[in-house]
Amino acid sequence: MAELAVPLAMLLVNNLIEKLNRPSPSKAKEDVERAQKMLRRMKAYLAEHPSDQIDEGPQVIRIRAKEIQDTVYDIEDALGKFVAEIPHHFHSNRFSRMTHDVKHFPSVLKASMKLSYKLKKIERRSTFDSLPALDSLLDPPIPNTRPEETYNNLVYHQVIEEEDTVGFEEPKEILIQQLVKGDNPSPLKISIVGPGGSGKTTLVNIVYGSRRVQGFFDCHAFVDVPRTSDCRKLLLSMLSKFEDRMQEPVGHRHHYEEIDPRDKLRKLLDQKRYVVVLDNVWSDHDLGCIVTALPKGLPGSKIIITARDSNLASLHANSAEYIHDLSRVLSWKDVTKLFCKKAFQGNKGECPEELQVCAEKILKRCEYLPLAVSAVATLLSKKPQTLFEWEKFHNSLVYNLPIIEQVWDPSYRDLPIDVQSCFLYFSMFPEDYSIKCERLIRLWVAEGFVTPRRGKTMEEVADGCLNELIGRNLVDVNSTEIDGKVRTCRVTSLVREFVISKAENFVNVVESNSTSTSHSGQKIRRLSAHYAPINNSSRGCRDLNRTSTLLVFGSSQPTVLSSQHDELGNVLKRLKYLRVLDFEGVPLKDFPKSILGLSLLKYISMRKTKIKSVPSSIKKLSQLETLDLKRTQVIELPKEIYELHNMRHLLVNRGCDQDDDGPAQGVDVVSSGNIGDLPKLQKLSLIKVGNNRTILKSLAELTGLRKLGLTDVKEEHGKELCCAVEKMVSLSTLEVRSTKEEENLDLDHIGSLPLSLQRICLKGRLERTPQWISQLYSVVKISLKESKLDAKANRLYALQALPNLMELNLVDYYTGEKLEFQVETFKKLKILRIQQLDQLNLMIVENGAMPVLKKLTMSKCKNLTLLPVGIEVLTKLEELCVHDMHTEFIAQLRRDTEPFQAVQHIPVIRSSTGIFPSLSGM
Repeated sequence: MAELAVPLAMLLVNNLIEKLNRPSPSKAKEDVERAQKMLRRMKAYLAEHPSDQIDEGPQVIRIRAKEIQDTVYDIEDALGKFVAEIPHHFHSNRFSRMTHDVKHFPSVLKASMKLSYKLKKIERRSTFDSLPALDSLLDPPIPNTRPEETYNNLVYHQVIEEEDTVGFEEPKEILIQQLVKGDNPSPLKISIVGPGGSGKTTLVNIVYGSRRVQGFFDCHAFVDVPRTSDCRKLLLSMLSKFEDRMQEPVGHRHHYEEIDPRDKLRKLLDQKRYVVVLDNVWSDHDLGCIVTALPKGLPGSKIIITARDSNLASLHANSAEYIHDLSRVLSWKDVTKLFCKKAFQGNKGECPEELQVCAEKILKRCEYLPLAVSAVATLLSKKPQTLFEWEKFHNSLVYNLPIIEQVWDPSYRDLPIDVQSCFLYFSMFPEDYSIKCERLIRLWVAEGFVTPRRGKTMEEVADGCLNELIGRNLVDVNSTEIDGKVRTCRVTSLVREFVISKAENFVNVVESNSTSTSHSGQKIRRLSAHYAPINNSSRGCRDLNRTSTLLVFGSSQPTVLSSQHDELGNVLKRLKYLRVLDFEGVPLKDFPKSILGLSLLKYISMRKTKIKSVPSSIKKLSQLETLDLKRTQVIELPKEIYELHNMRHLLVNRGCDQDDDGPAQGVDVVSSGNIGDLPKLQKLSLIKVGNNRTILKSLAELTGLRKLGLTDVKEEHGKELCCAVEKMVSLSTLEVRSTKEEENLDLDHIGSLPLSLQRICLKGRLERTPQWISQLYSVVKISLKESKLDAKANRLYALQALPNLMELNLVDYYTGEKLEFQVETFKKLKILRIQQLDQLNLMIVENGAMPVLKKLTMSKCKNLTLLPVGIEVLTKLEELCVHDMHTEFIAQLRRDTEPFQAVQHIPVIRSSTGIFPSLSGM
């Protein structure tokens, strides 16, 4: 893990040097540059010795790598402490900045002297001169050998054979048909994508070797593409494969260094119909090198690409129909059949009754991966078929499957170093835990895993890292927003076990059934407690002084943190270098005072706790970037919050339930202060305005804001709020709530709109739909609640032509009796929710309106007795949800009624009335 620690420390050093570039009364910059030199030397050493070489080398090498990692952490902590001890204030002019420098000169000088002393001590203790001498202990690297080559040549073909390809019949037939027909003038590119172990190589081997495919083409080549490759060598390898299959070599191998492979390929294939398989492609560069070297050939030529990266696969396939995703190609029935076929060969492929429950548990952990299922079944076929032996196998599944590491290790090593850190971070979360992506991104930023890039925020860079992991099929998507943006994600059980095996010295995990970490006595950098009391999490960890991260997931004792608060305080006092603290969902009643002494903290989450207040001394946490107090009982933030000038995410609201989508109330901020003093803010929600007009005036200074949520907005606030929103050029989410139902929202004063605005929620009375809404060409979701538009108002005119609107929620939106969706409107709308339109008695859908609508929800429209007229034209509708509607409306959903014919095409109809047996799809 030393190779991951160095870049993180280097990022801190570079940022610090940039801050110290202006004239300084101390020698701090020289000391930081000294730290930079030490880190560069260690980085160079580690670059020459890959982690797999160190892992497999002598113990003295592994010890040295651990010493390097500890040294890096010492440097990082010394620099972090220095940053925290320097006074930080926001200055709008040069004079105030100069005054600040003079006033705080003594404290800066003192902090610089401490830093200099610590770095000299680290330098004396670290024997850098002995690094080169250890090189001789390492075995010389074997050229051109990579783990994945052994993996490709041995693992797949030993474990999965053609007779084991249960569930692949359909993709096999589709792929063969695509290969043997078509007169495409240029080579047709077909992609097969999926995670390691999903059967890509096996499937393509079977298809490639079939008689129909072999007979259709004049020339054939199957090329294994190594992860690190030379373009010329790749082309020479492919050329030799073509020549060997044709049995008419046009050259000799010992002359290959003299020839131009591109020229030879053109001459060989130009008048041939050929097929080439490029197996296990890792990079776009390698793929482009090969594809551009291949000639057109005769019509019908094909190029088959297998890859783990779905982005790479989709980039080169001719169209979506030529992309075959094997991520979840097997059904549960297929998985069970494959497992039983191999595990119970002597029992005609039938699982004994007493083993069925255990077999199901084992199969679920295989996550539908054919390679894992086949490997597990093969191993179990050689073990006694007793419940004791099988339970024992289940409890140590990963240790019984070295093949699992071979599956994912190549993907892991192919990741950029910053993305590797992000990937390993998944070991911090419990098994099968669904992680909110926004939370994960904020954590990665606080950890320092991502480096700034021009034109992008840190959060956008982190989002790119997550998308890369998803694209490489290392992380699974759990749920998405309406526009396809990932909302929650997870890693499969087997991937998580692999990550844990790689995260030694990076993360330490305490499970609920253990009282100490698995590495007792180690110096812990990141500690994660999974449903274990906080006191148990710290036992056995002899040295928490270096711990930078603490994540606590719930507790096995509901009141442990309230009844044993002293224990919590004692633990936190030991974490003097803590940067990340996440207590989401922990039953905590009070804001722990001991937190206020942790001056390096960048991230605090107490979401879904029961804390009621935030102390004014929170201003001591000058490095704080994220404060997440959503779903707490906090009613007011102290004015000292304005002194946290590094704040990026200020997330607060009051809510008694545990449902993030339930009703939540805003939080007051003491008015004496300027929120414009937080220039780095990305997200600010959910803040009460009320009588605090000061906050409205200063909002205009937050030009970089991405998300804004305000409550208790009055009619007279409208012009100031609109003026502020106009200046937020990067705003993507806007939520505005009025003080009370009768209060008007006066928001029709926006002239120049933020083009990035994608989500809007307005809750409060509207005289009319704001005209600027019709100009929101990027908006994908709109919620209008308690608008109570007059019956004469043009209800949907401002909304119906929005080109990218996908979700529309209308709650108590309109007081008229008729709602009409006209032809050729709402062309991309997928979700529509109509609720509490009390006077509505007729809803009309014209032919051509909402052509791609998938879900329609109707509730609490007490006067609506008829089904929407024209609902039968919504041919893409997949789900109709009906709640608290008139009994006559519900009655028309019965199968035995004539109106039911209009909705019989809808696969799923749900109702809260309990009349499920007579509804479609129930």
